[in-house]
Amino acid sequence: MAQLPQIAILGAGIFVQTEYIPRLAEISDLFILRAIWSRSEESAKAAVEIAKKFFPDVECKWGEAGLDEIIQDASIIGVLVVLAANIQVDMSMRLLKGGKHVLQGD
Repeated sequence: MAQLPQIAILGAGIFVQTEYIPRLAEISDLFILRAIWSRSEESAKAAVEIAKKFFPDVECKWGEAGLDEIIQDASIIGVLVVLAANIQVDMSMRLLKGGKHVLQGD
């Protein structure tokens, strides 16, 4: 059996918590959610707490160091960018330059 792709989510706001995570849980057999990132530790931890119900191994990442960890993690092939429009493009460009597949949502 092929290994499941591993992904991360950038963004941990209410939309991620109430819409993205439950919808992704419906297809949780198709991928591994490795990390959820936010600028703040508090937001990242809140989203990860919700996600752990469906993705028990999801990790919490925040700030510049957490973003760098996601970019440098070769096992994470794709990133869902669910951030405010004014920073989505810059973040997506950083991820693309780091070799990640990127999906933007708003």
